[in-house]
Amino acid sequence: MSIARSTTVALSAALAFGATLMTGVSAHAEARHGVKPAANALAADTTQRIASGATAPGQGWVLYDSNTPGLYIDVDTSAAGFTGSPTYTVSVGGLGHHFELTGTSTVYQATKTGFRVYIRWADDSRAPLTVQDAVEWGWYVNWVGVDNP
Repeated sequence: MSIARSTTVALSAALAFGATLMTGVSAHAEARHGVKPAANALAADTTQRIASGATAPGQGWVLYDSNTPGLYIDVDTSAAGFTGSPTYTVSVGGLGHHFELTGTSTVYQATKTGFRVYIRWADDSRAPLTVQDAVEWGWYVNWVGVDNP
């Protein structure tokens, strides 16, 4: 079950028991079949937008060279249509070895249209990461953004 669907189910259950809606409806609820916004929902300009996505496995990683070389990826979230300063939660997934990385949940340069993630081996004694490592292991970034309009 997706995060958006879980939010909608919880919202529907709360409303069924007469709970008062305090923060608006879930992201794009009005656009999904069979989901109706609550009659007492706040005005559209205060509705919180929630979106999620993932980068393509093994694609978009760029080598950076510093004291501890690693990789970074710029994640494009413009399709989410955020209007404020979203709060992003991220993780790195893949076919393997991503548990040996550090930086996998850290967001840099967050804007309403995207952010950057830097990764490197947690064990500094290993050979530096290469873009080929990301390709071979199919590393990608999962993300969830919550807009702060």
